[in-house]
Amino acid sequence: MENQLHGPIKNEFKRLKGVYYLDNAGSALYTDSQINKITDDLIDNLYGNPHSSGRPSNICDELIENIRHKILKHFNTNSEKYSIIFTTGATGALKLVAECFKWSCTSHKLKKNSPQSKLNISTFGYTLDNHTSVLGMRELATGIKMLCLSPTQVTDATEVYLSTSSKSNNSLFVYPAQSNFSGVKYPLSWIDKCKKGVLNKYTENIEPSKWYVLLDAASYVSTDHLDLDLYSPDFVAISFYKIFGYPTGLGALIVHNHRGKPVLSRKRYFGGGTVEITLSQSRYFVPKTKLHEWFEDGTINFLSIIAVGHGLNTLKRLTGSMVSISQKVFELAAYLYKKMCEAKHGNQKPMFQLYTDTDYTCQKTQGGIINFNIIRANGDFVGYNEVKNIADNNKIVLRVGCFCNPGACQMHLKLTNQQIKKNHKIKGHICGDNFDLIDGIPTGSVRVSFGYQSSKQDADKLYSVLISSFRQNNVIKSPNLEMKLIIKINIMSLKVSRIFIYPIKSCGAIEVQQWPLEVYGFRYDRMWAVVNEDGRCITQLQEPKLCLVKPEIDLFKEIMTLTYAGNKDKVPMTIDLRSKRSDSMRKGNLSWGGSLEGVDCGDQVAEWLSFNLDLPGLRLVKCTGRNPPRANEYGLLDKKVFGANQSQYLLTTESTIKWLMHKLEDDITDVDFDSVLLRFRSNILVSGEIPANSEVNWTEVVIGNIKFLKDELCVRCKMVNIEQSSAEENPKTLRILAQNKLNGKSVFGIYLKCCDSQSAFIEVDQLIEVK
Repeated sequence: MENQLHGPIKNEFKRLKGVYYLDNAGSALYTDSQINKITDDLIDNLYGNPHSSGRPSNICDELIENIRHKILKHFNTNSEKYSIIFTTGATGALKLVAECFKWSCTSHKLKKNSPQSKLNISTFGYTLDNHTSVLGMRELATGIKMLCLSPTQVTDATEVYLSTSSKSNNSLFVYPAQSNFSGVKYPLSWIDKCKKGVLNKYTENIEPSKWYVLLDAASYVSTDHLDLDLYSPDFVAISFYKIFGYPTGLGALIVHNHRGKPVLSRKRYFGGGTVEITLSQSRYFVPKTKLHEWFEDGTINFLSIIAVGHGLNTLKRLTGSMVSISQKVFELAAYLYKKMCEAKHGNQKPMFQLYTDTDYTCQKTQGGIINFNIIRANGDFVGYNEVKNIADNNKIVLRVGCFCNPGACQMHLKLTNQQIKKNHKIKGHICGDNFDLIDGIPTGSVRVSFGYQSSKQDADKLYSVLISSFRQNNVIKSPNLEMKLIIKINIMSLKVSRIFIYPIKSCGAIEVQQWPLEVYGFRYDRMWAVVNEDGRCITQLQEPKLCLVKPEIDLFKEIMTLTYAGNKDKVPMTIDLRSKRSDSMRKGNLSWGGSLEGVDCGDQVAEWLSFNLDLPGLRLVKCTGRNPPRANEYGLLDKKVFGANQSQYLLTTESTIKWLMHKLEDDITDVDFDSVLLRFRSNILVSGEIPANSEVNWTEVVIGNIKFLKDELCVRCKMVNIEQSSAEENPKTLRILAQNKLNGKSVFGIYLKCCDSQSAFIEVDQLIEVK
């Protein structure tokens, strides 16, 4: 498995620096030498706009034509058979075909059981396992028949139904050469089979069509050889960053000159460089005759196209051939797949739910992708975000979600259309959010994908981390009866030991002895947020140094004072707590959904933050509302909550902090109580003789005469690794939580919501009652 590919390659990715990169299906990695070659080329040569005249432009034009030929040669074909149209990527290529394909459509509809003749309209056929960009093509193919097929239906279609009409309609079938979800390779023999008309079997009441095939090869060609001399699709869509990492934003539509070119006849728009002549006072133009000249509107991305040439050269020099890459990534995937199939908990229940279409025994049918979810010993699923957090904590790069392939995700996870619609309408789940489990059912999965630079060490690292983090030797039933009895005996000893507020989201804490409550939580808690120049609220996940911004609040003077990293000798920043009507409003988008709306605090504090954090364009916003209210698996988040992630208050206990301290002692020699406590950013700390983590079983908390209900357990991410006094990270914290899961998740503390609306205070030493 550690073949000759790895030797010359290992020095090409020095920037990885201990990172295990397993998202090659998301993007290949560019090499050091590739970028050096590109840079040297651009420094040493003068390239002009190929639409201009002069030597630099002529040289550029000739070089681009050579690169077109080099791309075709890479796919074992030539310009007599195929043409290259440069696009923004595979998505741009798919869109171009949908816009320009010669569809046959009609507004006439047949009644059921009508004796009338069959309709002469086009069909847009596609497989269930397809990228979102293919589904988007449907919206440009209106007035025609839609045909979504399972792989089995395509395989089973064998009888040829040829058109007998002299005016046969044109239909299009789109499928991926390789699934970006499971890595299954669909038969390239389907190309010729479908062109012969076998899919007419599935088009009742429609005249048999002349079928054309569009192959989405973006995933396939990243690690395999597409031989266009052996197989002849009418159209092929590719993205170059999937193959060799750079350039991004550039792809191609490869068009068969004799079959594909004639049916790309619906192009209407034209831009600079695509016409031989046009008149401004009359609607008259003559398109250019070469296919790519007519379809490449405006000036092409000529410097990126030049970079493609270097990418192809580097790939061939380092790997020899795409066949070698295909073999390597398959062997790595098969190796990891076997280990995951054999992994079991202590009760012999499987650890992994693998989403596969093959058994990883044949390179011709399986690529270097593995898709899975993790199952706990009791049968519950682990949310994919928890897996991602553990991976991040161990410098493993992978991808989670549905991978822009809703059909394959739905098929493998066995989700119904009704479930998906309900998750969106009632639960608020959308693509790309953090809702990995809804009612205990996964909304997506985890994907790892190998590239030509990958090694057995990458597979072993991932496997060992997943085993150490999620394998359960003993199945513990929770809640524990003994724990309940202990809590009941010691319940009168509980009291508030410390109170914290965090005026600015993700910045330093203020410890207080007593503090007033408002409808959104403690007064001023998470009322301000730092917004970057892109309009997003930033947290310590993006900039750990936020914790070094230390606020102080004077309730009587109504001012907040900011210092950075405790430098009292430097001039602090003072902010008026009162908002003026004339202050400008600003919005900050939240990474977990929705946005905060509030009053901009002015240029002075903005410049102070930007200077100290060394980030240009920062603004401080005092929140006045949250819009829209974020949905979670339990319903809609209360709109009155401002910058808090989930609920109004977060509670932890001294017993749980001490438990974690003990776990950390082996790795952090100078660990102390506050160092552990502050990284969890709780509002209320509770003392008392109770077992560690017992708070997870509480449902109700009464402090004084104020009643709180548990809203949810607080699931933790890698932000808890950040030491709040220095902004340094230690991955041990999250690793311990993952190894000691409570109620099936890496949790620490509980969210509370207040049931009382009257004004009140909470203070240190108040007694607490819990249920």
